[in-house]
Amino acid sequence: MLAWLFWGLWVAGASAIVVLWVFAAGTAYRILSGVRAGGGSNAAADWIKMGVWPFAMRHLAGAPADRTASLSKMLVALFAAFLVATASLAVYSNLTFAPSAQTHQ
Repeated sequence: MLAWLFWGLWVAGASAIVVLWVFAAGTAYRILSGVRAGGGSNAAADWIKMGVWPFAMRHLAGAPADRTASLSKMLVALFAAFLVATASLAVYSNLTFAPSAQTHQ
């Protein structure tokens, strides 16, 4: 029964990672759209950075401080979710470990 608790924590942590990534990509899109509308950069590399690593938008010149602060908070939450998912998966695998049967020949 305890193993299912950690399985649930792993599912919650993995789901949180995906949700945070989607929210970060949306925030990065809004940052990049705002910078582009203000006459800023329109480089393809910025759009690629947004899809691959949305937290890189914090370093974009002309990005508003409140949006970059929210991206920083999402980055911390992403790492926390990753730690929860990794730790709970480790505990789950230890709780459900079944050693192979010893056979004597």
